[in-house]
Amino acid sequence: MSVRSAGTFAPSFKAGALWMLVSLACFTGNALLLKHLGSDHGVSPWLALLFRALVGIAIVMLVSSPRTAAGGARRPALDLKRAATSRLLVSRGVLGAFGTAAYYVTLPVLGAGKATLIGNTWVIWSALMAVFVLKEHLAARQIAGIVIAVGGLALLTGVDHHAEGGQTLHELIAIAGALIAAATVVVIRQLTRTESSTTIFASQCIYTALLALPMVCAGAWRASGAEVAFLVIAAAAAGIGQIAMTEGFRHLPVTTGGAFQVAVPLCITLASIALFGEPFTLVQGAGAALIIVGGYQAVGRRV
Repeated sequence: MSVRSAGTFAPSFKAGALWMLVSLACFTGNALLLKHLGSDHGVSPWLALLFRALVGIAIVMLVSSPRTAAGGARRPALDLKRAATSRLLVSRGVLGAFGTAAYYVTLPVLGAGKATLIGNTWVIWSALMAVFVLKEHLAARQIAGIVIAVGGLALLTGVDHHAEGGQTLHELIAIAGALIAAATVVVIRQLTRTESSTTIFASQCIYTALLALPMVCAGAWRASGAEVAFLVIAAAAAGIGQIAMTEGFRHLPVTTGGAFQVAVPLCITLASIALFGEPFTLVQGAGAALIIVGGYQAVGRRV
């Protein structure tokens, strides 16, 4: 029986899958609350984004605790100075801020399902980027699984080929956000080798706040006590989901972790049916089946 040396990290598919499931639940709750706040209460997406950043910083400060590094040395789990100034962390923060902003801005216009569908195409782009940047192996089975799953998402959410001008603009914003998110995931995968999840997430919170604050100050906004409470809950769900996703990628390759995330629009749609009475057609049912099959194909092989 071998003895693992102190500070040695051993990736675990089971642990990675559990973290990804936690992130899936949190992101679903966040999207549903944003839909409710934006559609029914007219809450500004920039205000929601600012709450996400500020609550996220509070979360990472709350959950941070000293950890033992290799050799027995103690190091802080959270380093806000590094999160704001380290080159790779700054890249993660800036990319994450713009990618998240694209999702928040397009969700009220495109709807939760369609915005999430387009946003989640990052799983394809990140898988391709990981091949060249991280030298990860992309098996034919994984490629097929991701393509099938994304095709299922298209059926599930009902892509509109006759979108109006306003929707077309927001679709382009969402596509740009998906590409940015893909680059963000690749950077996260690199950072998990040297940085804690809280420091990585703190970098996004810092630069998201810097992006959202001027937009909030530039416009008049109002929020009732109940709306503020919902904004805090949504932001907390997003923060916990982001940390959980980062921990998942600590254990899983980009392609495998990304395959878990393609289930997010499915969960959002099913929850919307239960909570908001949204229709569910046979075509959407076929899309759901493709997601299940494609997701199994993508994660069935451990990398």
